Amino acid sequence: MTELYDYKVLSEKHPEILDNLLTGNGFSIEFDSKFRYGGLYEYLQTKGLFKVREQNLFKAFETTNFEQVLNSLLKAHTINKTFGKDTDYLDESYQTIKDLLIMAVKEIHPEYWLLDINKLAWSFNVFKKNIFTTNYDLLSYWALLALRNKKLIRDGFWPRDDRKLSFQSDTLYNNHFKLYYLHGALHLYEDRGDVIKITSTGANLMDDITKEYEKGNFPVYVSEGASEKKLAQIKSNNYLSYCYHELLNSDGGITIIGQGLNPEYDKHLIDAIKNSKVKFIAYGVFDTPDTTKDYIVETTKKHFGDLEDKELLFYDSKNFFESIKEMAYDQKSVLWGKLPWHFSKNIKLLLC
Repeated sequence: MTELYDYKVLSEKHPEILDNLLTGNGFSIEFDSKFRYGGLYEYLQTKGLFKVREQNLFKAFETTNFEQVLNSLLKAHTINKTFGKDTDYLDESYQTIKDLLIMAVKEIHPEYWLLDINKLAWSFNVFKKNIFTTNYDLLSYWALLALRNKKLIRDGFWPRDDRKLSFQSDTLYNNHFKLYYLHGALHLYEDRGDVIKITSTGANLMDDITKEYEKGNFPVYVSEGASEKKLAQIKSNNYLSYCYHELLNSDGGITIIGQGLNPEYDKHLIDAIKNSKVKFIAYGVFDTPDTTKDYIVETTKKHFGDLEDKELLFYDSKNFFESIKEMAYDQKSVLWGKLPWHFSKNIKLLLC
């Protein structure tokens, strides 16, 4: 039986695992249960909000990507208009899908003031090099905003000629603490061949995002199911390709939390980690009544296969945030002159 470590103990034994962090949907669920839907398309489908005609469009393109379907409608509109054909039904579907996208984002994503941003910030603060996330939500962005005066944080976005923040990889250096959205994010969109980041104060960011959607600037994020389709979408975008390449080139160690790493959906992530330079892989195990710890451990071992140059380690992710709290006390590292309220030794963290 494989030993399941306490995360704090594991980090003391192998401090390299604090070099990099990879978060998945389970990490976001810790902060709000709405993220259990996993995706915007899944949310609308579960709620029965799609009309038959619009859902058939997604099925016809074999995708759950809103941007792809919306852009296809725009192209069809141009073709019909050029040949003097009716475009009203295309305009109607375009507006319907755009409205559904905005509705899903607003209903799934919690408001800034409802989230424990301090807890998020402390969770990232113990790591040294890179934060990688497959989550499209705004949690990582908000967390690192809270740390911006404590770490030299960069995400590669820099003002271009029109003052919009576009991704420019040459602004990233080895001494930066970096954030990479492996599957894109709600506040990223494409413009003139660049990936643009929407910025705002925490409380207003969601409003600014939906304003851009209204203008037709839809989010860059990977929404496909199968891993090979995810990888194809990643390779088609310069920003996403760069982020994936950085995961592939990561070294030292990596902590993984909230990631199921099912090969059907996540083989591209497994392959990147297997082929990376990391020596230690700390995988968070979250057992349920239907899935035991031993099953998760043995299945994950099979996913990664025999790793001659790497050591696969397992920790109990249910105690991850409790471990982070203890590590913060041990380090006596205080961000704002005092520990956040939820780090009080007299208050137990509530874990999902």
